[in-house]
Amino acid sequence: MQHPFQPVMFSNTTEFNRAELTELFGSDSVYQLPENSRGVSTDTRSLVSGNIFVALHGEIFDGHEKIDDAIANGAALVVIDNKAIADKLSTEHKSYPHILVPNTLHALGQLARFHRNRFTIPIVAIAGASGKTSTKDLTAHVLSEKFSTLKTSANYNNQIGVPLTLLQLTHEHQAAVIEIGTNEPGEIEILSRITAPTHGLITNIGKEHLEKLIDLDGVEHEETALFRYLHDSNGIALVNLDDERLKKYRDHSSTTRSFGMDSSAEIAVSVHFTYELHPILSFTSRFEVELEAFGYAAALNAMAAVAVGVTLGMTNAELQRALESFEQPPAHGYGRMNVEQVHDIIILNDCYNANPDSMRIALKTLALYPARGRRIAILGDMRELGAAATEEHLSLISDAEACTDILLILGEEMLRAAAQLINSNSIFMNSKQECINFIRTNQAEGDVVLVKGSRGMAMEDIIEGIAGGR
Repeated sequence: MQHPFQPVMFSNTTEFNRAELTELFGSDSVYQLPENSRGVSTDTRSLVSGNIFVALHGEIFDGHEKIDDAIANGAALVVIDNKAIADKLSTEHKSYPHILVPNTLHALGQLARFHRNRFTIPIVAIAGASGKTSTKDLTAHVLSEKFSTLKTSANYNNQIGVPLTLLQLTHEHQAAVIEIGTNEPGEIEILSRITAPTHGLITNIGKEHLEKLIDLDGVEHEETALFRYLHDSNGIALVNLDDERLKKYRDHSSTTRSFGMDSSAEIAVSVHFTYELHPILSFTSRFEVELEAFGYAAALNAMAAVAVGVTLGMTNAELQRALESFEQPPAHGYGRMNVEQVHDIIILNDCYNANPDSMRIALKTLALYPARGRRIAILGDMRELGAAATEEHLSLISDAEACTDILLILGEEMLRAAAQLINSNSIFMNSKQECINFIRTNQAEGDVVLVKGSRGMAMEDIIEGIAGGR
């Protein structure tokens, strides 16, 4: 998830008139507003004349420092933190059209929710500990077979990215798939209120952001705020029965739909794999399809996407065509389980991010891969695990050793865990270059190498290093 106060460059042409803004923020907070504005921006680099400029601020930067730039670029009005007005708005511009608010981040959310309420289309929110972005992408692809669909760009799933995505809604859209993420208690509830989804799906409950969410109970409470919102708003919750913590949220009512490999699911599926590790999914009484993507994660994403499509009335033929046409996005350095031929070895590039659950899914994929040589894993730190970090890394190393011929580990958290290991077969690497040198020196034709770690580890550097040498 991107930094919560980093400028994000989105463009939109959402219109607000003076009466709407006055209704939204109150007559005591608006000053000399124009009759109309067009578009909302949080970044003066992409601001277009006539836009509303929302001055966000955080630890790294303060958008209030850019108010004069926004005005010079033709902003129709500026939204300002009322504590900043005295210091940050130049004297010559104090009469410029503006709105004073207690919190500009919340104001951005208010603008987005107001705009979202102009539409009656299905809006699907996707939350979960891992797999959100890839599930969002596949779900949007499936829905696009039938509907003109807006989706979250990349993983812009926080209190900046979600509003700016919703502000891109136009009357040409027939559906939207919005990813919502969290790194602290209460964020899913906030994003659910902003998004006002008609449907919601939680990929899984796993160990994420434990420094603030504390434990699995905390993660479950946080993520299922989406289901609580849907319950209160008569929306439809799509429940993954394969997740031990989520399956209890199925209530067999008209407001839930269940999916998964559990045979009791309303949308039940069985999975097996080709020799190339393409998943073949058999949806009970519906259809069978082979995906072009690879591994367990792709199969899990497809189950979720089909559950959404079925719930929104798509036919079996539409769903099958959509899944057959989906191509795994190419890797740009880091990837989500991309299979890459590098010299005489196969690399499973899963460098996008890592937590305990996604690590184990990747290891399952490595174990299933029809390797002609050895199975090797290069695993980096998993970040944001709080007090559970050492325990989780110890557990991961144990699981990884059971399914690999060679295990290389890298990073400060891995080092702390390795110091407690007895009779371990893992090999601690002091640097990425040591990993690169080891593979270059010891690789054999037919070896399969999984490379995975948290985004901050930039594990793709290792793949680039291996590819660069012979």
